[in-house]
Amino acid sequence: MRTRHERLTMLGLVILMAISAFAPALAGTPAVVGKVVRSSHATVDGGALLSNGTILSGEAVTVGEDGVVVLNYSPTGRAALTGSTSVRFTGARGNVEAQLLAGTLAVERQNNDAFVVKTSTYKIEPQGAGRSEFVVALLPDKRATVEAQHGRVVITETRSGEAYTLLEGQAAQIPATPPAPPARAEEQHKVIGKVVSSAGATRNGKVLSGNEWVHDGDAISTGATGRAVVQLLPTNIVTIRENTYVLFTLPVDRVWLRLQNGTVMLEDKGDSNALIATTRFHVEPNSSVSSTFSVAVRPDDSTMIEALAGDAKIREIPFDQAYLLPAGQKTLVASNVLGLPKLQPIPGTAVEKTTPEAPPSQPAPTPGVKGKSHTTLIIVAAAGGAGIAGAVAALSGGGGGGGGGQPVSPSAP
Repeated sequence: MRTRHERLTMLGLVILMAISAFAPALAGTPAVVGKVVRSSHATVDGGALLSNGTILSGEAVTVGEDGVVVLNYSPTGRAALTGSTSVRFTGARGNVEAQLLAGTLAVERQNNDAFVVKTSTYKIEPQGAGRSEFVVALLPDKRATVEAQHGRVVITETRSGEAYTLLEGQAAQIPATPPAPPARAEEQHKVIGKVVSSAGATRNGKVLSGNEWVHDGDAISTGATGRAVVQLLPTNIVTIRENTYVLFTLPVDRVWLRLQNGTVMLEDKGDSNALIATTRFHVEPNSSVSSTFSVAVRPDDSTMIEALAGDAKIREIPFDQAYLLPAGQKTLVASNVLGLPKLQPIPGTAVEKTTPEAPPSQPAPTPGVKGKSHTTLIIVAAAGGAGIAGAVAALSGGGGGGGGGQPVSPSAP
């Protein structure tokens, strides 16, 4: 007859064996992505998807040509799959990733819930906190369109990590495969400088390291903590700060730093062979003495110009009137303001013409895309067309099954 100790030991072993057998099932239980509030002509992993059902992490939802699915992925967040759409969901409620395999997906949120839409080459998500509405459509040729109806949307190329922001009210077209920078013979592109230091920066989409040469047509981007310093030949110094995109060009005999977004500082040693160009202003030293000035194109499209040492000359494009920014001063120009009302015009500059500008060696990034800009991200239209309207109609639909919605068409390129 077993003692009490032996019986307790045997009981403990049985309990441990039961837990060991049951634990894998518990560990492997998929998380709930969200609850279905409307479904018609749709399946989940091949089985019928019913209204009031749930979608689990790892499951793929496919919507027929005349179908629609509306999913509550958080108490205030909804996603709509329109006709001819297929999406595989991962994650959990309030923190969802949706791999878009075909069709159109519309997303709506009211707070900080995370919802990331992925294609084979990009990921798309809201920027910042608060309300956001956007639509992503994957076309049959694998191009994608993104429409930002409310709030801003961040589009990130998964291969390089470069990120671009789509402003509210805009739509963008994304290529099927991000093109690699074209091969080029170095001798065909003039050397205009050398990298002194680099961290968190890329050149033409590739990681930028120190001691590399900078050529006419090179585009340098920095990330949220990035920075790069370039010495222009022979002596001027360019500092590229975080979240900045600048294109280096040499249209004639002068270096143009074409600033799309972010902040660039130019230390001119008296060579006066460089200027900073935005879509609105050309900024350069006002004399041949040493000077330092910085230009920042901000997220709201305002421009901050600061003369850190020496006077700066600011020419407004296309009006050709130049203004003087005295040393030690700075000016902030809103996007909707013409001229520089706080500065004095430089006499005789209203009719002056700058050296004719040659076309850049490669296309400049599309206006409206900020952060690390990308020459293949094309703004195709203002959002708010049939694609957005159809998606919002789907999001506004009531619960339960019933008649299917019509497919949402992305804005035409």
